[in-house]
Amino acid sequence: MHCNGCKNLIQMSLEDESLQNVSVNPETGYANFNTDLSEEDTAKVLEKVFAELSDYSYSNLEKVD
Repeated sequence: MHCNGCKNLIQMSLEDESLQNVSVNPETGYANFNTDLSEEDTAKVLEKVFAELSDYSYSNLEKVD
């Protein structure tokens, strides 16, 4: 991710999957969001989103309290 266009595309894609309070930082490459989904279901959502955004990927799904 190298520009605000990339940031906006990823943010909108995550929001379209009902993730809340999505924040994407193009400088660090990190995205944060809130969800009530289980970790397993969240991973499935991310797999779906990034399968559609084939130029991007994710790693290190981490739960933060």
